[in-house]
Amino acid sequence: MLLSGVLLAFSFEPMGFSFCGWVALVPLMWCCAGGASRRAARLGWLTGVVFFLASLYWLRHVSVLGVIGLALYCALYFIPFAVFVSLRRDGWRSTQGGLNVLWMTGAAIVWAASEYLRAIVATGFPWNFLGVSQYQELAVIQMAEWGGVYLISALIVFVNAAVTITLLQYRHGMRRTYRVHLELMVAIVLVALAWSFGMKRLLTTEPAHSAPVRIAMIQPNIPEVGNWERVDPEVIYDRLEKWTEKAQDIPDLDLIIWPETAIPDFIRYNRRGAEWLRAVLSGGPPILSGCMDLVTRKDGTEAYYNASMLFDSFGDLLRTYYKQHLVIFGEYIPFDGKIAWIDALTPVDSSFTPGRAATLFTIPEDDRPFSVLICFEDSLPYLARRAALKGATWLVNQTNDSWFDPDCGSAQHLANSVFRCIETRLPMVRCANTGISCSIDTRGRVTQTLAPRTEGYQIVEPVPVDPARTATLYVRFGDVFAQACLTGSVALFILLWIKKRNATHA
Repeated sequence: MLLSGVLLAFSFEPMGFSFCGWVALVPLMWCCAGGASRRAARLGWLTGVVFFLASLYWLRHVSVLGVIGLALYCALYFIPFAVFVSLRRDGWRSTQGGLNVLWMTGAAIVWAASEYLRAIVATGFPWNFLGVSQYQELAVIQMAEWGGVYLISALIVFVNAAVTITLLQYRHGMRRTYRVHLELMVAIVLVALAWSFGMKRLLTTEPAHSAPVRIAMIQPNIPEVGNWERVDPEVIYDRLEKWTEKAQDIPDLDLIIWPETAIPDFIRYNRRGAEWLRAVLSGGPPILSGCMDLVTRKDGTEAYYNASMLFDSFGDLLRTYYKQHLVIFGEYIPFDGKIAWIDALTPVDSSFTPGRAATLFTIPEDDRPFSVLICFEDSLPYLARRAALKGATWLVNQTNDSWFDPDCGSAQHLANSVFRCIETRLPMVRCANTGISCSIDTRGRVTQTLAPRTEGYQIVEPVPVDPARTATLYVRFGDVFAQACLTGSVALFILLWIKKRNATHA
């Protein structure tokens, strides 16, 4: 139990030992195989607690109680997998290869279904899915364009199950020779096929149908932006202005991007901020800035938004995107005003309002639309897919990871972005206040990186995709694979329950 949790944590940043993911679940399966379901549920949950506490420790900068509560909650999604393993009465030691492969498939299905549930229940927390541990193994993860990151997770669990079966058979003397193991051979063949497809994708160069977009990303490195009262606004203004002016000297620049919540006021209502912005722009390239926004509703109440705004060369607002998926305890408080003690879990004073849809931006005199994902929205597969369906030809992620640096939160954040690019085959530009500002191509390759916790700017040149291209299977069908796994998991548990009841009454 402890070993599985540690191996899982080691497969993610900051360790980044991706190979650990392929065997991390073996100790858990070994302990649960053929045992009591209640014991397996406890072991599965404890494994999840160890993993999430070890991999999410960087959230302590926001709330220590929040980290503990989140780990205890996310660990619940390990229980179905552990219980499923325990329900096999032969203890996973059968030498019937075909039957073993079916059970291996069932384990992969149950794991993928549990990850999907974690992504959608209670607004969802799709962080550190097992497949994400392989974000640097580009050849293996290219098939995410078919079934999303869930398909990669399922493959890894399938391999874990094959290793477990083989070890258990040797442990109990059911294999005394080194003849071919069907279970391992099937797993190896599947990994080889995934690798072969991925290498073909990586080695195939797509013809560029248009010129790249020339962008300057500004990384001001303001500590804890969002807590404006802790930072002198003039420091923020000065850093943005300094690096923007330097970037404006770059020839043929199409766009300047500032990170999430870069402007320290409500720019639409602050005269000083608006005048400053016009002076900074001074007829140069347009600016896409993260900022806060305030809207007064018809009933007189006010709604606060985490927004991205595109300003033209003269400071006029062209278009706005409101963040759709808010971070629980970071941007909104569940049961706000109804449960007093819940305020202790978060530094947030009041809740933001979520946006309702993806927004298409276009740079003046450029008809290639792009969409924005703010903060951790790049960890949600369906949001990138929504942007692709709407017609985006490239993506922007504006984020502020200053809450977590210099810990590994920024690297884990980047890992999620890689999958969004592969799933949609859209390039992405990531602009962070601090974190990892970079460019990611349609194959998930990370380039043009600006180091975390440094001030400066980085020129990136993503090539927008052809809007007439054939969309990936994931963009066309979404989470059908994960949803099929969920349906299959329910069916499996029902069949196993019926079988157990009939055996009891026999």
